[in-house]
Amino acid sequence: MKKRKEAAALLHIIFSFLVVVGVTIMYNNIHYGEGINWITHETYEDTPEFTRQLKTDIDEIFNYVRYKEVFETDGRIDYSKPIVKVTDGPGSMKEYTVDEMIRRAKSQGYYLNEQFKVSGGQLPDSDNKNLNVRVDYRAYEPDFVATEPGQAFVTMDQLSYEVLTHLGNYYSFYYRFIQNPSNLKFEVRYEKSQNEYKQYRNVAGKSLENFKSMGKYLYVTGESLYVDSNLTTTPKDVSAQLEKMNPYNNGNYHMIIGVDTSYPYSDAYAQASNAYNQVRLLYILGIVSLVFGILGSAATLYVLIGLTGLEEKGPYQPQIEKLKQLPAEGSFVLYAAATLCSLFLADILFDKIIHLFLSYEQWYYGELVLRVLIYYAAGLMFSLSMLKRYKAGTLWTGSLLFRCRNNMFLYFKNHRFTTRIMFAYIFYLVFNVLMILAFCILFFTYKDLASRILMGAIGFLLLAIDYCVFHKMYRHAWETDQINQALLHISLGNTTYKIDINSFNGKERELAEHINHISTGLETALQEKVKSERLKTDLITNVSHDIKTPLTSIINYVDLIKREGIKDEKILGYLEVLEQKSHRLKTLTEDLVEASKASSGNLKLEILNIDFVELIQQTNGEFEEKFSFRHLELVSNLPDEFIFIEADGRYLWRVLENLYNNAFKYAMEHSRVYVDITTEDDMVVFTMKNISETALNIKAEELTERFVRGDVARTTEGSGLGISIAKSLTELQGGEFQLHIDGDLFKARVAFPIKR
Repeated sequence: MKKRKEAAALLHIIFSFLVVVGVTIMYNNIHYGEGINWITHETYEDTPEFTRQLKTDIDEIFNYVRYKEVFETDGRIDYSKPIVKVTDGPGSMKEYTVDEMIRRAKSQGYYLNEQFKVSGGQLPDSDNKNLNVRVDYRAYEPDFVATEPGQAFVTMDQLSYEVLTHLGNYYSFYYRFIQNPSNLKFEVRYEKSQNEYKQYRNVAGKSLENFKSMGKYLYVTGESLYVDSNLTTTPKDVSAQLEKMNPYNNGNYHMIIGVDTSYPYSDAYAQASNAYNQVRLLYILGIVSLVFGILGSAATLYVLIGLTGLEEKGPYQPQIEKLKQLPAEGSFVLYAAATLCSLFLADILFDKIIHLFLSYEQWYYGELVLRVLIYYAAGLMFSLSMLKRYKAGTLWTGSLLFRCRNNMFLYFKNHRFTTRIMFAYIFYLVFNVLMILAFCILFFTYKDLASRILMGAIGFLLLAIDYCVFHKMYRHAWETDQINQALLHISLGNTTYKIDINSFNGKERELAEHINHISTGLETALQEKVKSERLKTDLITNVSHDIKTPLTSIINYVDLIKREGIKDEKILGYLEVLEQKSHRLKTLTEDLVEASKASSGNLKLEILNIDFVELIQQTNGEFEEKFSFRHLELVSNLPDEFIFIEADGRYLWRVLENLYNNAFKYAMEHSRVYVDITTEDDMVVFTMKNISETALNIKAEELTERFVRGDVARTTEGSGLGISIAKSLTELQGGEFQLHIDGDLFKARVAFPIKR
């Protein structure tokens, strides 16, 4: 694990160095600030450097046109041509040739170097008035006019230096564009007539189309104001200079310049193009270095984050070194002090070392990079230290703020809610007043930058504390809502609902724990009740099953005794009573089993579409004769149309049978039993009403319980299970079962959803 951490840290340093290298290359590139579009959308010919070079060469071409007239005769340099005319005394004028001025310059130690610049000697003393002469004419400056009298007087040494300088300019152009091959081709032609013209060029036999095909071109003619060119920026004043140097004072002239952008010759253009391409390549390398550095730094930082806090041996579990056992605030102070010390050393030592390796223009950038690296290293180490604490679970619990919070919590924990709110509001109010007063004092008293920064810090602190107070209030409200939601769930019967107490603090946490305890107690009591009901149901089922076997034997043996032909009336009476009681016991046993199954839902239903109206009509037909034994009149009000419901026919019949039997047993003789079917919204409702023969001294809710009948004396043979079974079977099939008692009026209501 230790080697993995060291490898990740080393790789992160390497990739961070690539980021620095990439940024340095791009920042110090001459195209910095232009974005990256120039890499793919710009060539050397599109750059201002190319335009400046071409403008300089065009000026040199015009100088060559002037120098050619000055220094050449019939296309060859003529050292015997007069170059200057001076007056060196009263009535004494003298002309000097090129050769004489060159020899005079040589006598002073001047010569032309390899770049055709004047070197050697010393610049003549212009203050020596005794050697001054008045210049009447310069061949290389025929239009010179002295604006002040002193400007026409120079020494002969100065004049020879000046002539040698212009001759060097002539040689320089001649060497670059005439004597040696060049990527720039030009032609300047002034024409008086077909046979009389002046032409200046460094290439012959090229037409305008040849010049245009070279790459970049410029064509100016005296016959048109239009400048034909494909240059990004057309040099100014070309037409004006052509017109100014026209010896024939007409419009019959032109200038053609072409630059071969394939650069077959090594000249200034080729060298600048190569340099441009190298700069482009270097910029691309900077981008690649920056991208790889960022990606690598991000990847290695991700690995470092994953490895931080893991043990170097044994299971990978977060740990904290002894040095890191300082509070988080202490760690911050430690890293801040280390950063300040590093910045101090950088200012007094490392900046001086950087100055030894970088030029003056790059000092600021070097110092900036060093400080950024110091901040980044300190920030990264501090962040990893905080991450290690977070993984170990001590970032908050090991901080001074946590300890202060706990100490403050001791003072307020045992106080009432109202007291805590009062103290909190007083603290909040005092803090806001003090911060606002401090802000106003700084705003109206001080105007310096430090005061403005302090005002910003105070404003930020005020907003931060106010937000914390709001968050605390919002959290308390949220905790109250959670507690209210828990009480609502429990009140609706969801006794398994629990509050996540990990999100609560203080007294609200205690209250949430108490509610969870109440929920647990209710759930335990409910489970005990369910368990008791299940045991009761199982007991009834098992006992009923055990009684059913000997009861069947009794009934069978009673039937066998009756078949023996006994004549004794007394014994036959005993047998009749025995048979009736045994059948009643059998019926009671079967009702117990059925009630147990119905209440527990342990029945297999076969749901079918049933015409509810037809089923009631059939039930009326079967019980009509039975009701007549007790002089009961069955009055039914049934609709004519079909009404279908989804139910199990057997169990639905059992529900109706129990209700009709209940009416048969308990309705007052010589009274009416009303049966109605109505529809309410999407429900079909069956209603049975009758007047009870005995007083109904019981509530309607109790009649649906087991072994309960409306007559306390139990004078009838009922088991007390009929209504309970009917209710359980109705609800098991998705219906509703309700009883209503109004005096002696007994009313049963059964409703099912209508099948559409």
